[in-house]
Amino acid sequence: MKIEGKLFILVTVLYVAFSCTPSIDTEMEQSKVVDAVHTLYTSFEEKNMTLMSEVMAHDDNMRCFGTDISEVHRSWSQWKQSHMAQFSSFDKAEIKSKDLEVYLSKAGNVAWFSDITDWTLIIQSEPIQMSDIRITGVLEKRDTVWRIVQIHASVPQRSN
Repeated sequence: MKIEGKLFILVTVLYVAFSCTPSIDTEMEQSKVVDAVHTLYTSFEEKNMTLMSEVMAHDDNMRCFGTDISEVHRSWSQWKQSHMAQFSSFDKAEIKSKDLEVYLSKAGNVAWFSDITDWTLIIQSEPIQMSDIRITGVLEKRDTVWRIVQIHASVPQRSN
């Protein structure tokens, strides 16, 4: 077989192999990640652990950091326990997303996000406002569902 024939076969095999790779609908997947993040916010506002459970990974190796120095969660069970206590500490919550950005890996099975949020908590009829809370996180697509595997919330230090 001449070199041209071998080259033609190689190019054809490569074309078929790469054309069989499923394409990712980036816009749709980013929309699903946005929905998962908003579901997390809603679950906090509604004090709904079942809803929160739907978007969080239930792994023993997940890592989550809250706004308090002691808030380091090293598993789903620690995250859940901490949030059940938090739910009982406030009467009402509102989280306003101001700058949510979502990115996808090239393979389309990992996503990360950042957001700037304003929180209003009502505790014993007194509103507490917290502005510009920074939230970042990583999600993994498991089967067809996006799960949060890592999240971090922080309160920015204000300059005087």
